[in-house]
Amino acid sequence: MTNEKTCPYFLEADERHLFELLNHNSDWLWEVDAEGRYTWVSDVVNELLGYPPEYVLGRTPFDFMLPEEAQRVGLAFAEIVTAKRAFSGLVNRNRRADGSIVVLETSGIPLFDEQGELRGYRGIDRNISTLGERVLQLETIYETTPVALCMIDLSGRIVMSNKAMTRLLASAPADIGSHYFPDVMPECWQQFLQDFTVASSSAEIPSREVIYSGRYYYTQPVPVYDAMENVVGLSVTWVDITARRLAEEKLASANRVLQQFAQLDHLTGLFNRRHMDEFLVTQIAHALEQGLPLSICLADIDFFKNFNDNQGHQSGDECLRAVTKALVSASLRPEDNISRYGGEEFLVILPRTDMAGALIVAERLRESITALHIPHISSPTGFLTISIGVATLYDAKALPDDRPLHSIASELIYQADTALYKAKKQGRNRVVSGEE
Repeated sequence: MTNEKTCPYFLEADERHLFELLNHNSDWLWEVDAEGRYTWVSDVVNELLGYPPEYVLGRTPFDFMLPEEAQRVGLAFAEIVTAKRAFSGLVNRNRRADGSIVVLETSGIPLFDEQGELRGYRGIDRNISTLGERVLQLETIYETTPVALCMIDLSGRIVMSNKAMTRLLASAPADIGSHYFPDVMPECWQQFLQDFTVASSSAEIPSREVIYSGRYYYTQPVPVYDAMENVVGLSVTWVDITARRLAEEKLASANRVLQQFAQLDHLTGLFNRRHMDEFLVTQIAHALEQGLPLSICLADIDFFKNFNDNQGHQSGDECLRAVTKALVSASLRPEDNISRYGGEEFLVILPRTDMAGALIVAERLRESITALHIPHISSPTGFLTISIGVATLYDAKALPDDRPLHSIASELIYQADTALYKAKKQGRNRVVSGEE
């Protein structure tokens, strides 16, 4: 019994049916060789491009595009051929035989010979002129925007990028030619892996700042979903904020300088009273927490008003600088701090120091000034001297818990000032403690 499926009549009928399907529908089917030349086209090309199939054979798709369009699409297709991969949704403008423009959406699959070498592509073109111009306009905006844009799939491959992103990636080391983020930006890729996890949980992906090739970027990843609402990639915006960050750093540096100026006395270079009042409160807080003593020395240059009146304010300024240098050089510890507390007054803060230790330091400070031998005709000694009052915060546990720190600081300064007054009453050029 004869099988109808194997009869020549039915084979011819099937072939005719197949060719009718290929040549009488809205989509144009084609094949190209490894060089991109058409080796077979369906009759639909006549409808889409206005050229008969025999005219198209041997030519390439780029022969029917405007030069700029051919360059754009050619670069995209070259990357596809290099990867020997299938593609879809490649939108392109083509000039018809009558000069009009038709917008096609091209998709294709690679063809390989028996040795596994690429021998060409088989694909389909669809007329999307109604929608295509809008798509191409959006693609143009995407391509030419100065902000770097790219899409990354789950494996880290950069499946789409614009010119700004190409320039960004061009700053990668010369030996990195990969289009995979794990190779180009391994640190960023670890963050993007976290973003995929966040996106899968339907949570919002946070923006972040990254540094790449010495430049600062503000990045905002947005998840890309397929038709089944599965996360298939990330669309990432890269805004170059290098200029802003450098300006911020410059401003921060300027603010630090201004803050230093605000904390320092312009004449002596020591901390000023405002800063030391704050610093003293901080040190008192540390002393209370640690249960350790804290001492201060309040020093005053003897008869300094007379020194200024007799030798002039310029000599007075030079005298203050000399006294500052001597006090700073008097073997203080790194944690000790000295400030110009008033016109000719100096405050020395001595953390972790009891009264006995503070008196030793104060005497060393007094001797350092005496050793300068600065002439002072209004002083009984004939040279410049200082008087020092010392006060110590001892038993922190005895203080009320609710007593303000600034109140404790004021009381400590008052004790040192009272001791200084006693030193002056006793003849100056001496050290007196608040316990005397």
